[in-house]
Amino acid sequence: MRNNLIVLPFLAFFSIPLFAQSDNIVERVFACDINAGYTINDAVDLMRGYEWEDEYAPGAVFLREAIAVPGDFMFNYDFTVSLFYPSYADMVEKRVAFRNRSGGESGMRLRDIADCGERIRINNVRFSIRNDDGIPPDVSVSMAGSCQLNGSTISDALTGTAAIFSQGPMAPNVRSVAVTSRAFGGPSLEANSELGFRVSFNSTTDFGEAMDASQAIPPTPNPDIPVSCNVPGMWAQYLIHWNDS
Repeated sequence: MRNNLIVLPFLAFFSIPLFAQSDNIVERVFACDINAGYTINDAVDLMRGYEWEDEYAPGAVFLREAIAVPGDFMFNYDFTVSLFYPSYADMVEKRVAFRNRSGGESGMRLRDIADCGERIRINNVRFSIRNDDGIPPDVSVSMAGSCQLNGSTISDALTGTAAIFSQGPMAPNVRSVAVTSRAFGGPSLEANSELGFRVSFNSTTDFGEAMDASQAIPPTPNPDIPVSCNVPGMWAQYLIHWNDS
């Protein structure tokens, strides 16, 4: 088994003043390494074929395949699985129901084709931009990573990301921008010291056009927001489950 759950790195803040609002949802995430003889498509097809019972199903589930991710992540894992809940109360209720379900499972499970790490992370997720109407695409591309706050706040992060991705050169192609903060689990981390970012696009074409536009018009750093960020990671994003209700 490959080991170690690696922090996922990201971008910089830029100066375009814009007020950003958000509401918090909860993400439960873990990382997996595909077993020999299987592919990412096997994992996606298997999970999409699950019966997501309302009693314990999350509101949404995504599988994210690492395409070009900095650090050691790709030496240890192939993908992450993110389960989203509208609140902590809903997550606790659903996880208790899942743990209490009857045994006697039939058919293949994810553990049959992938070796998943035991370190679970629970993140708070707040959106600074949501241009999404309806169900997300089956397959798309996202960019994600982390920044050191250096005394800045979550509010600063929401304002900064909303500014660049709603008014900058990438704006026409961006579907959503999420700011994530660790609540529980994962590697040891000083509280309120780091934030994660995830920028989603409606298609691979939108991602490519957005990246080309960002190279043509480089953003301007904002000295009033002293956040330091690493190079982002590129991920293929697969929708596994979606609950419209």
